[in-house]
Amino acid sequence: MRGLAETSGGKLSRVGDVMVPTVYVGRVAEDFDLETSGLLDGLDGAARAERAELIRWLLERGVGADQIHGSPAPMLLASRRVIGDDGDYVSARQAAATAGVELELFERIQRAMGLPRVEDPDAEVFLRADAEAAKFTRAFLDVGIAPDELVQITRLLGDGLSRAAEAMRHAALAAVMRPGATELEIAQASEELVGNVAPLLGPMIQEVLLLQLRHAIETEAVNATERAEGQHLPGARLVTIGFADLVGFTRLGEALPPEELEQLAQKLADLTREIAVAPVRFIKTIGDEVMLVSPEPAPLLEAMLRLVDETEGDDDFPRLRAGLASGMAVSRSGDWFGSPVNLAARVTGAARPGTVLVAESARDAIGDDDRFSWSFAGGKHLKGIKSEVKTFRARWAS
Repeated sequence: MRGLAETSGGKLSRVGDVMVPTVYVGRVAEDFDLETSGLLDGLDGAARAERAELIRWLLERGVGADQIHGSPAPMLLASRRVIGDDGDYVSARQAAATAGVELELFERIQRAMGLPRVEDPDAEVFLRADAEAAKFTRAFLDVGIAPDELVQITRLLGDGLSRAAEAMRHAALAAVMRPGATELEIAQASEELVGNVAPLLGPMIQEVLLLQLRHAIETEAVNATERAEGQHLPGARLVTIGFADLVGFTRLGEALPPEELEQLAQKLADLTREIAVAPVRFIKTIGDEVMLVSPEPAPLLEAMLRLVDETEGDDDFPRLRAGLASGMAVSRSGDWFGSPVNLAARVTGAARPGTVLVAESARDAIGDDDRFSWSFAGGKHLKGIKSEVKTFRARWAS
């Protein structure tokens, strides 16, 4: 075997479950009986010829016939291998031992990352690369992060990155799915694209995460009063919460395909992110609704007025309505909780299309600001709010 390895430069390739010298991978592909393998079943004519061409190329690259047979999208097998899918599977118990953590915590981390629950810890059902994603667990525990906190962090990362992965998948397929391209051409283009992008993902995610962490630490900084009282973590603080939503989105859902609804919601999120500059922070989207927060009420009102203005002249975009409320709230895991959150959401629901409605709490917090003009919109009985809420319609002063 030493002589064979030297012949191929010492490099090994995988064929099925066997590592062989790279020079012999092509020979295995040549000797493979494609017609009797079952990999072409159900295909005829040009489709059969294209799939045969693709399979021979995959075999030459060391992709096993069992992987090809079990894949719903053989065209993407080569690009999947670039990002860790080598066809190797391990059990939860094996992966936990490798990571140096308790089996129960490993299983919680896997579920937090979005992987399904597996009843048998000895069943080899985890892709080895997926299981290795939990290898950070031991390091975080060693620096003092509590297991429950680590699970929560992982869950939030998994939720956010799953959406990013879906957007990347769509962008990648759009880049390689050219009209008239054969399966082999798509596979080759996909492998090249993923190979170029994959090394960039780690640094990009790290920089974006550190940027968010810097801003979160700044927002959560313990103020002088809290330090004087000896509080280890910041508690509730005075903030202004704002929501904006698309008017008539439910009715649109009956008339438009899901893809167009998603595009409308994404356009709203993109517009909001552009408008939300410090001290205003974009918090999240909730279907057709966006949420923002600011320690200073006037910049948030300015952002909401701009957001409504941006969409008013667009005939292809539903009208917006927005609402603001101020009060004591607490931030946890990137979200905000407290009475002004609920109040701002209810005020938004009471606003007319194309307007920004402000609860009395936020109106008082903004005070006299010559950028805005006000009109009393009446007292409103809002769902989930015990007492009547005085509301004010805000406009630009000029």
